[in-house]
Amino acid sequence: MKTKSKRIILSLLSIALVLTIAIGTDYGSLASKQMEKRSSLIQGINKVNIQTMELYQSKMVRFDKLSKDLDDFKKNGSTGIKKDNTLYLTRKSGFTASELDSGLKGTKLEGLGADFKKAEDEFGVNAILLMAMAKHESGNGTSLLADEKNNLFGFNAIDQDPINAASKFKSKGESINHVAKFLKDNYLKKDGRFYNGVSTEGIGELYATDPDWSQKVSNMMVEVSQNMLNEYERAGK
Repeated sequence: MKTKSKRIILSLLSIALVLTIAIGTDYGSLASKQMEKRSSLIQGINKVNIQTMELYQSKMVRFDKLSKDLDDFKKNGSTGIKKDNTLYLTRKSGFTASELDSGLKGTKLEGLGADFKKAEDEFGVNAILLMAMAKHESGNGTSLLADEKNNLFGFNAIDQDPINAASKFKSKGESINHVAKFLKDNYLKKDGRFYNGVSTEGIGELYATDPDWSQKVSNMMVEVSQNMLNEYERAGK
């Protein structure tokens, strides 16, 4: 009986030992998994922080460059700036849709930043030029053609019959794309039919009947750029 009792006790102890080891292993595994999750979470947070800092620095660089390039544009005009200037007509501005939209704040064109950005990316025409032209031609989006025909640029609005002759577009975005492509193909390529150099002065020679068109559009480019800078400063960078 004693031998049998010893065997039972040994068996119970063996089972207890196995259970203890198993439980310890489970706790160890759980702790290991928790450590892995914590490590992964920390890595994720660090990655987000790094990306946020990179975005912040990138944004700061863009706006610092715009400020300097705007001074150059004011001093030398559209014809006197270099190709790396943010306001060079066939240079992509590099700004986001929301950053571009800040240049239209308070006008009826506000909300079209994504459309100007899309046209810039697709056709290689500077978004700030397109925004300036739209502001000038549509009176900040308040013109009859803008309201009734989604025509932000007075496209095909000949002097003899501007309302009826003007093109009608399905959306304001379509109007922006159409004019961006038209400018690139006809005015901003060396083999374009109306090419006279990459500048507002070059476009204005044949684009509009108003002799002051180029200066007015250049002034609007300055206004859009300054609005963007003001909103950037107001947001605390």
